[in-house]
Amino acid sequence: MNILPDMTDNDSKNIKYSITKYLSMREHSCHELLQKLTAKGYNKVLCEERIAQFNEADIQSELRYAEMIVRSRVAKGKGEKIIRSELSQHAIAPELIDIAITEQEIDWDALAIQVAEKKFGRKPAKDWQEQQKRNRFMQYRGFSHEQIRAMKSMR
Repeated sequence: MNILPDMTDNDSKNIKYSITKYLSMREHSCHELLQKLTAKGYNKVLCEERIAQFNEADIQSELRYAEMIVRSRVAKGKGEKIIRSELSQHAIAPELIDIAITEQEIDWDALAIQVAEKKFGRKPAKDWQEQQKRNRFMQYRGFSHEQIRAMKSMR
């Protein structure tokens, strides 16, 4: 005789509540929701089923999540490479990443100039070492070699 009640129904309701709570605060990727729910000790398969239901109902959207991340990171002065990397780590499909980035119509060269001027001012680098330091900073921020070169020629 099983004296413990079947927790699947109760867990399912708790998972639904948790997903609703998370999504009411901000957009989350499926990957992120799954991590948070399994960290709470919920069954992974049950969590995946519930997340899929939210996705099918368009309550959770990978594209909206990707768009939010792109807008947020561009506002922080991050380059395309670092944005793509972050979205890939959240298991966002490459085609959704492309859509989210192209929809924003970002001028990456202009953003690179803006970031560089905020960090270093308008003065040119005084020597080769300082120029290398600036290049490393811009690469760390996620800008490509081409964008860094374009930034130097546009100044």
